[in-house]
Amino acid sequence: MLKTLHVRNLGVLGDVEVDFHPGLTVLTGETGAGKSLLVGAIKLLMGARAEGSDVRSGESQAVVEAVFSTGSSPEIDSLFAEAGYGPYDGEEGVIHVRRTITSDGRSKAYINGSMASARVLRDLVGALVSVAGQHAFIGLGVPGQRMAMLDAFACNQSLTADCRDAFKAFSEAAARLRRLDEAAAGREARRDYLRHVISQIESVGLKPGDGDSIRDEAARLRGSGRLRELAAQGYEALYEGAGAVFDELGRVEHLLREMAAIDRGLEPMLARLDSARIEVRELSREILDYGEGVDLDPERLVAVEARLDAMQDLFRKYGGSEDAVLRTLAAARAELDGLDGDVVEGEGLAGKVAGLKSMFMKTAGVLGEERRRHAAILGAAVTAVIRQLAMEGATFRVDVNPDEPGPDGCDRVEFMIEANPGEGFGQVADVASGGELSRITLGIYSVMSGSVGTPVIVYDEIDAGVSGGVAERMGQVLKKASEGRQVLVVTHHGQVAACGDEHFKVFKSLVGGRTVAGVEGLTGQARVDEIARIIGGVVITDKAREHAGEMLGSSPDGLLL
Repeated sequence: MLKTLHVRNLGVLGDVEVDFHPGLTVLTGETGAGKSLLVGAIKLLMGARAEGSDVRSGESQAVVEAVFSTGSSPEIDSLFAEAGYGPYDGEEGVIHVRRTITSDGRSKAYINGSMASARVLRDLVGALVSVAGQHAFIGLGVPGQRMAMLDAFACNQSLTADCRDAFKAFSEAAARLRRLDEAAAGREARRDYLRHVISQIESVGLKPGDGDSIRDEAARLRGSGRLRELAAQGYEALYEGAGAVFDELGRVEHLLREMAAIDRGLEPMLARLDSARIEVRELSREILDYGEGVDLDPERLVAVEARLDAMQDLFRKYGGSEDAVLRTLAAARAELDGLDGDVVEGEGLAGKVAGLKSMFMKTAGVLGEERRRHAAILGAAVTAVIRQLAMEGATFRVDVNPDEPGPDGCDRVEFMIEANPGEGFGQVADVASGGELSRITLGIYSVMSGSVGTPVIVYDEIDAGVSGGVAERMGQVLKKASEGRQVLVVTHHGQVAACGDEHFKVFKSLVGGRTVAGVEGLTGQARVDEIARIIGGVVITDKAREHAGEMLGSSPDGLLL
């Protein structure tokens, strides 16, 4: 429900804050007092176009903000949370909406403290509140909404859930079978290709790390002769040849021993030099052993070069690296296994699809029967209401026609109206006038549960142009409609105003030489006087007050009980 509406500098509205309560709230006031500005403020929060001219003359910006309570509606809480507008300051079940309009026409909007676009306002705030006036109607032109209304009236929630589940199971299985059938033509060619890829990679026997090891071995085999030659030269230079490092270190050792005999502090150097001669001797022997062990194997080199060429060929074809080739092998094996499985799956899936379709059609058929049965009841109920609202000869009808299978069954719901006997039926959205649409909408909502439509609905002068008797019946219908949702009504009829659970008056006054509109809540004698003004004219007579008191259910002294 709408808990609070705060408006500042919107048109003649200066700084107005209104707290609302559940049930039926009526707004009255002189023509031009600013009642429609309050409705306009709500529309701005619903994403309506903002204009710089909306801002009060002389002010830099207008501000409209509202606080909504979602009550026990987890669906609405989830809708806002999924869109990224979670609880504001940890307030669960409360939605804060704010919009500012500058005098140059720029606009900003916020939901729960986060910025929002006009489209987001329409989608999210539009799920909380709807506005219906002489030229607006709610859901009657949307096929899904019409069906939802009929299903809610028929209490078909369980059947519709079963139908959606059955359609989902059938459509998913049918889509899988369709994909398998479409793939069948190319499956054998694909299978042959995958087998070729697997065979080609497996023939090389590639394993992780093989690329580096084979390249290293090929390099050694190609340079085996040179490796032997260099090893022999190294051995000669270190140990065996003339001027070898080992012999030179021996001469240095002799010099160092003579030095240490003079200065014993040099003995550690002598020990290190001795270790160096031992290390050189061992290193020279290792180099000699390595050179003698180098294998001169031309046949092995041919084989390694051939395997290296085969690996390079795989790298060029399948990704450029060893890892890419191995991934290609794994993917080809997995896909081949899947293709083999598809054949087995397809053989059994056709029968499964037929069974799931039969189950869906059976469920949709039962749902369709329930819709047609309750369509007649809903049509009669709405007809009875609208005939009380200055549409005496009108007949409202709900048609359930065959449609393409879908999640909601195999039906299409149409709302039809015959405004006068003998004129023929047409779709409500196409043939009804603005005033008729509002009354038809009101008639539908008055017989529907609160689960359909928005939790808050605003009617803007839908009683314009009707007689007092019709207005009285309209007030009663609005009262009934408010049992399942919060209803706000802008009205010029005392009969409608008298039906409200809460009554606000919009008025104008001069403040500092400027006209400012304000809003006040009416109770007791003040409410009696306002009803009397509406029904009596400029001069409020005692008789008008008495009549107003009777309309409100007054005590003998004319005050509300």
